[in-house]
Amino acid sequence: YDRGAMDDVEKRQDPRLLLRMPVRCEGPAVPSCRTLGFTRNVSRSGLLLEAPQVMARGGTTYLRLLTGTRIASAEAAVVWTSEASPGRMGFRFAKMSRADAFAWEELLAFQGGPTPRSSLRIPIDLEVTCLVPPGTRLQGRVENLSDGGLLVVLPQAVPPRTRVSVAGPAWLVLPPVEAEIVWTRDNFEKE
Repeated sequence: YDRGAMDDVEKRQDPRLLLRMPVRCEGPAVPSCRTLGFTRNVSRSGLLLEAPQVMARGGTTYLRLLTGTRIASAEAAVVWTSEASPGRMGFRFAKMSRADAFAWEELLAFQGGPTPRSSLRIPIDLEVTCLVPPGTRLQGRVENLSDGGLLVVLPQAVPPRTRVSVAGPAWLVLPPVEAEIVWTRDNFEKE
């Protein structure tokens, strides 16, 4: 644990949003440090990253951020560290292009909006088959996914609390995902 971390916490101006998302650290400042980590929280000015390799306080690196609509880049400085396993680093953004800053702001607004999410929702367009007990097969599409679940559009509503099996196309080579429907919304127009 880095004692300077408490000083930095007291200086925070931007609220933190709990969010788990992948981030890649890379750059010329620390050529040997190319690591993938996951955020614990994010803000307009920085993020807390858990990673297998911890950089020294004061070091700078380039972060590649999956914002949902694009991969944004930011130069960031390590403001505090913790050597626990996995290691933690607090980053403050130093430079970000206007387009990347806009994508980051959109991500924060989307994730922290009316229904805040703690895992990054990744937009995707994937055909799936849902097996609804006792034996109904529904063809649908996944519109986004996260650590916490996925959004599937089906041709008919399935009641909440129904356990389903969601299978991707054969080329995906992944086993079906067992899931529970937590909400539904009927988007079909009534004629």
